[in-house]
Amino acid sequence: MQGSHYRLAVDVGGTFTDLVMLDEASGRIQTLKVSSTPKEPSAAVLNAVERARERFELEFARVGQFTHATTVCSNTVLEGRGARTGLLVTEGFRDVLEIQRHKRYRLFDQAYRKTPPLVPRHLVQGVPERIDAQGEIVRALDEAALAQSIEALGKQGIEALAICFLFSFRNSAHERRAGEMARAMLPQCFVTISSEIFPQYREYERASTTVVNAYLGPRVSSYLQRMSDTLAATGIAVPLHMMQSNGGIIAWTEATRMPCRIVESGPAAGVIAAAHFGKLVGRRNLISFDMGGTTAKAGLIENGEVRQSSGQELGTGINISRILQGGGYYVGAATVDLAEVGAGGGSIAWVDDGNVLKVGPQSAGADPGPVAYGLGGENVTVTDANLLLGRIPADDFLGGQMQMDIATARRAVEDKIARPLRLSVEDACAAVVEVANASMLKMLRIVTVEKGCDPADFTMVAFGGNGPLHGPELAHDLGIGEVIVPPAAGVLSAQGLLVADIRYDFRQTHVVSVLDGDLSQVERLYAGLEEQGKAALRRYGMDPRAVAFQRSADMRYRRQAYEINVRLPDEALSPADAPRIAESFHDMHERLYGRRDPAGVVQFVTLCVSAIGNSRALEYRPLERGDGSARQAAKGRRNVFFRDTGIIDCRLYERGRLLAEDRIAGPALIETDDSTLLVLPGWSARCDSMANLILTREEVSA
Repeated sequence: MQGSHYRLAVDVGGTFTDLVMLDEASGRIQTLKVSSTPKEPSAAVLNAVERARERFELEFARVGQFTHATTVCSNTVLEGRGARTGLLVTEGFRDVLEIQRHKRYRLFDQAYRKTPPLVPRHLVQGVPERIDAQGEIVRALDEAALAQSIEALGKQGIEALAICFLFSFRNSAHERRAGEMARAMLPQCFVTISSEIFPQYREYERASTTVVNAYLGPRVSSYLQRMSDTLAATGIAVPLHMMQSNGGIIAWTEATRMPCRIVESGPAAGVIAAAHFGKLVGRRNLISFDMGGTTAKAGLIENGEVRQSSGQELGTGINISRILQGGGYYVGAATVDLAEVGAGGGSIAWVDDGNVLKVGPQSAGADPGPVAYGLGGENVTVTDANLLLGRIPADDFLGGQMQMDIATARRAVEDKIARPLRLSVEDACAAVVEVANASMLKMLRIVTVEKGCDPADFTMVAFGGNGPLHGPELAHDLGIGEVIVPPAAGVLSAQGLLVADIRYDFRQTHVVSVLDGDLSQVERLYAGLEEQGKAALRRYGMDPRAVAFQRSADMRYRRQAYEINVRLPDEALSPADAPRIAESFHDMHERLYGRRDPAGVVQFVTLCVSAIGNSRALEYRPLERGDGSARQAAKGRRNVFFRDTGIIDCRLYERGRLLAEDRIAGPALIETDDSTLLVLPGWSARCDSMANLILTREEVSA
């Protein structure tokens, strides 16, 4: 991670691929967007890199860091294009993937069928062996039978193999031996064992995580190897690094071994960037709101820490919340806790059989894109509606890189939305925006109200190509009094790749009472997890002084079937800490569920350690101070639709020409190449010295 001059970050989205370049000597950040290439994501990455060389006169030999976020993992599962995978389980447990859990993703759909397993039953083999819940060997591993099972799967042409034996998180001896034999007998096969990927109890979740990792392994390994080789061939000699789902970065070679850890790499980067820019402004309680071309995502940052979940479900498409489970493939990897809806700029607006307007979750994507792009799109999108309402520039979209076809977009809205609903084109477009906003409001309430938080106590950080356009309206509806729009907000997720730390998460199941258990044993386990973290970070040559550990635990009341993650002190535990830890759990349980049980037995279930290697901080060049008038940034007027006032003559400003302490009163539009900021009537925007735009309600700021 030793830098020389430039840091590059590339984030692949569903519609656009974003590149950010930092000049470490001057602190200058330059950005660009190119269209994504869904059929081969690496093509867009290389296109962006070549464009940076031309536009920014980038010298590849002087690149000191290259970090990448990709959707290749989630797309592989959604499209069913992963490896042909086999599974070895303890004899008698062949149906673990078929049985899954009792949860139903659609409770009232009588025709609903669970998602079929990634490994069909005929590729699952039971192996004679047994380890009990205490880790004792009850039945020795039958290596002859194991060899027959491996041979049988090999004859069926498997490309990947997952191995998940009972209680291997207590004793991994049988799994490790099975892995050794599989690698020797099937040298071209990608082999994953559960005790390395997910050493926790709950058999289905462990098996599912292991299978997903194996299923992704060959394609992700091939993709990252090609990417690394191609970058090296262009002259970028530094190792490729990947953003993980947990918001930290790792070397690409690590990602090839555990691809399940980079499933949510792009969305995670956005939340990390939101936390970074919130900290620069002095805000520690933040709502991250990221609206791009395909989806909108929201996450929560409390007291400066990004909220994490212990896992997620993959393969259900766009999920309004991770609360609603049972519809996909469980992946037990630490993940930035996000809610997501299909309400991006490219989301398609349509009228259903009941003559009701819907928006998403289908997206026009990058190919063909919205109607106004003129690339063959025929379906009306949120971007088309915003364009016809004057909320985004038609003549200067993406800095003039793309000419917008207003006439064709207007005809599409008239034919597909306005006429069926008996509305004017403008009213139809306003309705499209309102329906999209309603979906996103539900998403934002899930990450705040449903987690026991009042949105009014938080500041929103709005970003993505469409976040600054829709975020202020959503903040107004939620009672949020302040919105931060960082510089280059349209490519903020890519900026998150530059500020992310190296991070590894380690977990170990250990079910014991908090008050009556042996906390010295708990401390020994935590110390062991931290040693694993030190070993992982040592490979990056991290200065020990730049390494930090964060402790938490998944906890529950005895006999509960679910756990809550609770932050613990990062220093060594002693028996005297037990009452304080139990009280922290009671408080969290009451916040989430409205009740506590002071007499209940509180248990540790899984001990968690995050090992963090702090990256070099970014240094920003402060803006020149202005006189507060923002007159040098004024660029004319345009008729713009505002929800509460209708279409009015609105002032326009060029964001790149704003100076520190410039103020703009709404209604106004502030435009950049990558996004447009809507300043509502009754709100005002202030530009700070770091080029953040801070929106406040006039009654709040008074």
